[in-house]
Amino acid sequence: MESSRDQQHGMKVMVVGDSISHGREGDWTWRYRIWEWFNEQDIPVSFVGPYGGTVPADEYEPPRPPPLASEPDRPPPPFRTDGGYAAGVAPEFLDNSSHFAANGRQACQTKGLVAEQIAAYQPDFCFVELGFNDLGWGKASPSDTLASMKELVDRARSVKPDLKFAIANVPHRTEIPGREDLPLNTDIYNALLARWIPGWSSPESPIGLVRFCENYSCGGTNSEAAYDGLHPNALGEYQLAQAFSRTLISAFFIGRRELAIPEDIPPRPLPTPSNIKAVSGLCGIVVTWDAVYGAFAYDLRKRTANLPSWDSCRVACNRYDSQHTDRWTWEYQVRASGGGRVKSPWSSVVSAVANPQTAQPPSSIVTHATPTGLTVSWTPPDGPFAGDIDRYGVITFDYNQPGVFPSVIGVRAEQAEINGLVPGHCYAVAVETWTSIGRGPPATARSVMVGRGKPSIRGVHAVAIDERVAEIRWLTHPDAAGYRIWCRLKDSASSEASNQEFSICSQDCQLDGLVLGPDEEFALRYTFYDGPSWDHQFAVAAFNGSDMSRSEWVDVPRIEPGDMCLKKGDSVHINIRYG
Repeated sequence: MESSRDQQHGMKVMVVGDSISHGREGDWTWRYRIWEWFNEQDIPVSFVGPYGGTVPADEYEPPRPPPLASEPDRPPPPFRTDGGYAAGVAPEFLDNSSHFAANGRQACQTKGLVAEQIAAYQPDFCFVELGFNDLGWGKASPSDTLASMKELVDRARSVKPDLKFAIANVPHRTEIPGREDLPLNTDIYNALLARWIPGWSSPESPIGLVRFCENYSCGGTNSEAAYDGLHPNALGEYQLAQAFSRTLISAFFIGRRELAIPEDIPPRPLPTPSNIKAVSGLCGIVVTWDAVYGAFAYDLRKRTANLPSWDSCRVACNRYDSQHTDRWTWEYQVRASGGGRVKSPWSSVVSAVANPQTAQPPSSIVTHATPTGLTVSWTPPDGPFAGDIDRYGVITFDYNQPGVFPSVIGVRAEQAEINGLVPGHCYAVAVETWTSIGRGPPATARSVMVGRGKPSIRGVHAVAIDERVAEIRWLTHPDAAGYRIWCRLKDSASSEASNQEFSICSQDCQLDGLVLGPDEEFALRYTFYDGPSWDHQFAVAAFNGSDMSRSEWVDVPRIEPGDMCLKKGDSVHINIRYG
């Protein structure tokens, strides 16, 4: 039963959380759904806190040169919480939507911030939803996260001893390759939280456990309640609010009936982007369109004019700077994305002729592994902008760390040494040129296996599958950051063009970031159109940066029709297989 104070003056609630509670522009948010539930139960409530909105849509920022080591650190982008809610949100909520939930917030951060907010707003209740960012980004172990949550409670109580808490456990998210530890750590933390909350609770300051995880249709390979595998869609918002309503009833006797999830969930309105334009720019082509309210991002696809296939990418805001080195006509389409399968129809096609004015990338890029990183050097580009080079951007990307973003550093020399990388991890490397006009296209170098030496290549042999298909096989090496494969006709070995190497897939087949255990057999299958498969030879090289070992040429053995593994007329395409 509600206290007479709650009935007369209303209960003051502070939602303390991360992006799951903050919400994105155009969301209803679970905060709104629990506010609706309070109204249905005739329970006066005031939501308090320093923020009032959701995370707004990203705004366009022109590319900035990568910082030099001598330059001061750039200030972080301003923290914005002025994003709007779904169009159907009740106007009364907009005046009662305050909260203390911030995108990316961790329990280990919030514990040092909560006392100031409790002192300022004097809530009666804290609805706490934190912990995923501690566990999900490897910032803390389950026990560390539990300790942060306990400290958060203690610091909040130090300001208001009679504060009540409804603390949510951590939801699962859909599987992330390479993060098999996350579901396990989430379960460990949730079990610890359930075990310790009764001991943290007191008559003056009771605590109830909110079973977010158990009530949220997300995790494993299924995410029907999440638009991106973690953050709630319209169904998920109801589920999370329902979990809080159940705890309020069972632990605090607040409310009579738990929040009911309607059968018909309102869809996210995403109209097709309009006013799409493509114009030639200094760096290539600039594509713009009118922003769509409630879009989390945009899917953009492009192609050379009149070709059948498209290349696609994700764009955060309503502008895309398309870099090109050619002067061809390019076509573009864009659609709004609400995450997952929530998409608008594609826009009309627009086109423009690329007329890039940027400098070319460096050439002759050489990379080497070091015990804790890599070195890279290059030759400056030629051309009219060679004297206008301000700096180079050295880009690295960790193939072995799922979910990471590329890292880029700025240098003015024609070489760089990068340390602090993970030994045993394979890194992609590229270098781009910056002038007063802007960033030029990057040139890729051979990948590097940090802390490893020059790999050897062994066990190279070829197998004819049939008259048109052959397979090249070799044993992998733990120091290899990648492999290169060459193919040629046997007749070229005795001709003037004996050293000319023609390639698989229209270029030397370079398999960067192929990380396998030692002595595993790797095979690549190729279909020939210039004669029988046994008229060809292969060679394979294993490389770690510019340190490379190459095999001798090996023949494709001839097979008789009765020995063929495939029937004549079978369709075979290039494919890669392990083992």
